[in-house]
Formats: sequence, C-alpha cells, structure tokens
Amino acid sequence: MRATVVAFGGRVDERVRPYLEAADMIVAADGGAAALLALGMVPQVAVGDFDSLAQEARERLISLGCPLVRVRPEKDETDTELAVRCALEQGASSITLLGGIGSRLDHTWANLVLLARLAQRGIEAQAVTPPLTVHATGSRLTICGRPGDTVSVFPVFGSAVGVTEEGFKYALNDRTLKDSDILGVSNELSSREGRITVRSGVLLVFHYRQEE
Repeated sequence: MRATVVAFGGRVDERVRPYLEAADMIVAADGGAAALLALGMVPQVAVGDFDSLAQEARERLISLGCPLVRVRPEKDETDTELAVRCALEQGASSITLLGGIGSRLDHTWANLVLLARLAQRGIEAQAVTPPLTVHATGSRLTICGRPGDTVSVFPVFGSAVGVTEEGFKYALNDRTLKDSDILGVSNELSSREGRITVRSGVLLVFHYRQEE
C-alpha cells in the first residue's frame, strides 16, 4: 500500500497533487492537514499535538469525517514520525513525504533520517518538495528524469559498500562511500534513466529536476 504523509513546514502546492492522487492512504501530520484542505483534499487521518493547526481547520476536518489522533505536546517523537508510524500500522509498504523539506534544517534533517530508517527496514521512502526529491535506499534505485538533472548521493548510518551508478555523467563502480565522504555530490543524469545500487548500507539520493 502506498501512503503519502503530509508534514508541516515545507511547501505543499499543486505540483505535488499527483503524489496525493496516487496514494492509497493520506496521513496528515499536524499542520500538514491545513495544506491538504487548501488543495481541496481530506486526509484519512490527522496525527499530532495540533499546535500548528488552527481550531477552525480542526473543526472542518471533523465535519468532513477525518479522525484526529491527538498526542501530548511533550513527547519523544515528532508529529511526522507519528504520522509515518500510523501509515505503517495500516499496512503501508511505501511512504512519500510531502512538506518534509523546509526552512527548518533541523526538522528537515530529522525527516531525512526518518526516511533512511525506513529504507533500513526495506520500505520504499521518498520526500518530495519540487524540484527536489530525496530517496532513501538500501538496495537499488532507478532515477527517472531528464539528461542534466542533478543527482547527489550520501551514505548515512556508516559506510555504504558497493555503490554503483549507471546512466550518469560520472560513473561509480563498486565504490565504498564513508559517511564523511562528499564524493557523491552533484552528479548528472546522462540519459532519462539512472540506476543506483548499494550492496550494504543506506544512501540518501537527492534528485533535482530541471524546472520547465
């Protein structure tokens, strides 16, 4: 099951509507619900302490039949993490995070670590804030785009072993990347499709699409 989680903090606009329409389940993390309402969409459930969601929006969600799962403000998990957990408990095998990349770099980094943790469990995970998509992978990944798109890869949680990149301007062949390496920054697609594989470890893959 494909789940889309909408967080509060990053831009959520018409460009991400296809990810919402393709989802089998939409979960809002706190103020992410307001972004959905602005697009004329209603999540299956909203999760959080709701410190960033106005009372009017909460009442509207309830009137539209969306259950609100309220948690205490003093907690160890972020609202986004709880929303992802909710999606997984409902059987999600793929997570797309919208609104998770924003001006708060600490929250952005926390969300990227969350993606990497999902990849460790074999769950397909990506965060989308156009023109950027960040994928997390612990095996293989196909990047679809246009020649000239920028793609960067960084290992997390230690070294990534056996990293191979095909279909890029600069090829990597069975390389080991340490988590202190920046070798993987600013590669380019040389065709419409690039393939990245890693034998062990987890990679965060940043794909910047060329805007029309």
